[in-house]
Parts: sequence; structure tokens; C-alpha cells
Amino acid sequence: MLIPLCSWAMPDFETFFTHHSTPMWMVSVDSGEILRANLAAHEFYGFDNLEGMKVAHINMHTSEQVEQEIQQAAQAERNHLYFRHRLANGEVKVMGVYTDRFEVDGRAVLISSLYDTSNFESSAERHYIERVEEQVDLQTQQLQAARARADRLAIGASLLQFGVITVLIVILLRLRRSQRENRRLIDELSFRNKELERLSHVMAHHFQEPARRLVSFAQQLTRRLSDSEDETIHIAVGFIQTQAKRLSDLVSDVQRYLGLDSIPPAPENLDPQAILESVYQSDALLREARTADALEIPKPLPKVYVDAKQLTLIFRVLLSNAWRYRHPERALRIRVTGQRCNERVELCVEDNGSGIAPEYRQQVLDMFARLVPNTQAYPGTGMGLALIVKALRSVNGQVKVEDGLEGGTAIVFDLPAAR
Repeated sequence: MLIPLCSWAMPDFETFFTHHSTPMWMVSVDSGEILRANLAAHEFYGFDNLEGMKVAHINMHTSEQVEQEIQQAAQAERNHLYFRHRLANGEVKVMGVYTDRFEVDGRAVLISSLYDTSNFESSAERHYIERVEEQVDLQTQQLQAARARADRLAIGASLLQFGVITVLIVILLRLRRSQRENRRLIDELSFRNKELERLSHVMAHHFQEPARRLVSFAQQLTRRLSDSEDETIHIAVGFIQTQAKRLSDLVSDVQRYLGLDSIPPAPENLDPQAILESVYQSDALLREARTADALEIPKPLPKVYVDAKQLTLIFRVLLSNAWRYRHPERALRIRVTGQRCNERVELCVEDNGSGIAPEYRQQVLDMFARLVPNTQAYPGTGMGLALIVKALRSVNGQVKVEDGLEGGTAIVFDLPAAR
């Protein structure tokens, strides 16, 4: 006869537990480990190492379900349970379990009495057990379905991972091909640049020498034919001299343009006002402008960090342009202002000259760009503003053309601020 544990007397527990014919075991509440099992339990389950096993190794519920049942039994929420247990020989039995919580040697344990429900003849009890079996089967099916879904997800994730890896490999191979092609193009471009630089210097040198000789011989012809009355000869010699001078100026400007790349800039902290006034006072072309006191600097200019030669070149070009393209009906005015904007200094050189129409303001920044024919009144090669654009590239500077004084021209550009 099966006796619920709650009716046991604790002084007789050891004798009752050891010699009782019903399978019994003691389970740790904390770990679910079978601490002790009587002889009947060993014979029924058939495991050699029953003591030391965990209930979850025998119970066919999930580990989470077994843990939940142990905790409910420990809290006296349930003490009569039904489980499917697997025996050592693989046979599955539906077991009824009477269990109660005790403290043994200061440790919380569940002492359980187990019985095989197949030995019961009660139809009501059998019906209840069958319902438990149905629930266990349903839980097993749900668990298997969950595992199948997990397997499908794992397979899907693996296929997705494989696809991503494949795409990454393809991208990597294409990147490597692109890098090889880029290296080839860079090498080719470097070779072409060196070749072009060499060719440009050689051409500039070979062009300059004939230009000098043309100017020299034209001057000699002019002196020798000074007494000649043949006007045609004088016109021809003057044309040769003018064109030889223009060719010489073109070659000089091209050499100056190429030189901006060949000599690395040496930036330093500079006072742009000192450089500006030095150019203004020393340039022979600006003699009349100095006489008319044309330059205005309303406020001290912020200091900059730039190469002194390049800044000198910029101011010489801008002041010369202001003088060459001055308005014929009013006295020239040149005003230079500057302001600091974070780590940059913006400078503006404006005049009251002839001005540049908005549609040509981008064009005049190109090489050899001229808006008026090259004449004695308006000499030049069209390289001035292009030289400024080139010089500013080394300091990430920008240049733009705006309206100046009285409809004149304003050249605005920026430089690094002094450190």
C-alpha cells in the first residue's frame, strides 16, 4: 500500500526509507540531484549510478519543466505529480510521485515515493493518468516542433551566413582587382606626370631662348633702320619685336606656373600688410599708382601662415591687374581688407576699375584667359589669375571674383591663419 510522505514520523524515516518496498529517493531542491535512493528504486530503474544522477536525466520533461516542478513541490504547491520516466533499459513508464519538502542536515530536499501507474486498476485514476500522458505527448510534440523550427532557423541562418560570406568574398576579390587596377593607373599617371613635367620644362627652356634672340635681333634691326624712310620695314620690325616680347612673356609665365609645383612651399607666419606694401613700393609698374596714393588698407590685416614668395606673387598679380585695367575716367583706388574666420583668413583686394561681367568671372581664372585683345594698352598673357589659383591650391585656398568699388573688380581669397 502506498503511503503519502506527510504521514511519516521523522524518527522512523531512516528505517522506513531504507527497507520500504516502494521506490523512493531524496532530491536536492537546489540542484535537482538524486542524493539518495533506496534498494527498490535501484531495482526498478536499473541504473548503476542512480545516486548522483539528476532527475532531468530520467524525467522526460524539459530541464526547465523539471526545475519548475521541483520548485512548486518545494513550496508545497503540489505534492502528487505524474511524470514519464525512462528506465535504464530504455522503457518508458508513467510514474506517480508523492513528494514533500524536508530539511536534512541543513539542506532543503524533496523525499519522494514513486509508483508505476500501470499497476493501478482504478478507472478514474487510469483516466487521469491517460490525460497526463496526453499532456506529456502534447508537450513533447510542441518541444519537437520548437526544435524543428530552431533547426530550420539555424539552417536558414547558416545559408544566410554562407550567402553573406560569398558576397563578401566576391566584393573582396573585386576590391583587390580594383586596387591592382588603381595601382597600375597611379603608376601610369605618375609616369605621365613626370614625363609631362620634364617636357614642359624642356619646351619652356627651348622656347625662351629663341624668344630672347628674336627680341635682341629685332632691337638691333630697329637701331640699324632708324634712318630708313621705308614705313613698311619699320612696321614689320615693330611687329616682330612686339610678338617676340609677347612670346618671351608667355614662356616666362609658363615657367613661373610650372615652378609652383617644382619647389615645395615653405609656410611661415607672415604679416600680409607688410608683404603687400613691399610689393606696392617696389614694383615699377605701380609707380604712378604710388604717386596717386591709390592703395587703401582701412584696418590691419590678420596674420597668415603661408609661403612668402607665393603671397608676394599673389599681391603682385592683383596690384598689377588693378593698374592695367583701371577705369580711364577716374583715379584708381585699391582697397585691401581682411577678416579671420575660424582657422582661415579671408582677404579681399578690390578696385574701382573696369570690372568683370558676372558671366566671365569663372572664365578669367583659367590659363591664358583674356577678355580684351593683347595690345600696348592692355599687355599680358592671361596667366595672372591662373597663377593665383595654382598658388592657393597648396594651402587649400579658394578664389572668387565679385563686384568691387564703383563697379570695379574684387578678388576674394582665403589663406591659413597664423599659428
